[in-house]
Amino acid sequence: MNTEPNNNPPKSGNRKPRTHHVRRRKSTRSAVQQGTSAPSQKSQAERPPQELKICAVCGKPIFDLMGAIASREDGEPIHFDCALEILSKEERLAPDERLVYIGSGLFGVCVRTAGGKLEIRRKIRWESAGTIQPWRKPMMSSPNLP
Repeated sequence: MNTEPNNNPPKSGNRKPRTHHVRRRKSTRSAVQQGTSAPSQKSQAERPPQELKICAVCGKPIFDLMGAIASREDGEPIHFDCALEILSKEERLAPDERLVYIGSGLFGVCVRTAGGKLEIRRKIRWESAGTIQPWRKPMMSSPNLP
């Protein structure tokens, strides 16, 4: 019998999966014990809490202002879905047409062509061009965007 250790790697079918070393996060407990604050605690303390806005269309709170859109009447935030619902009631769409948000306060009435491309038939201005609503300013100046 051969008692020497086998230094040859095993055949490809018998290989063990490689394990990768993973960095561990520094615990916030160690930072607190050392008398310094952890970066995540500091950024949350510096960020003022946002005021909870209420949608003028449905009356429900808006938890995500990043996904809100300005109302036509007063510029206050409303749910994006509420704006889409208002437009779908106002616009007469053909069976193949869809409402799509294009960006910069514009919606488009679009249709998918035979080649699979999206064709914009008409544009609908929802928000006035070039204006920044006051409720959006804290989001734009925040370095801690998600």
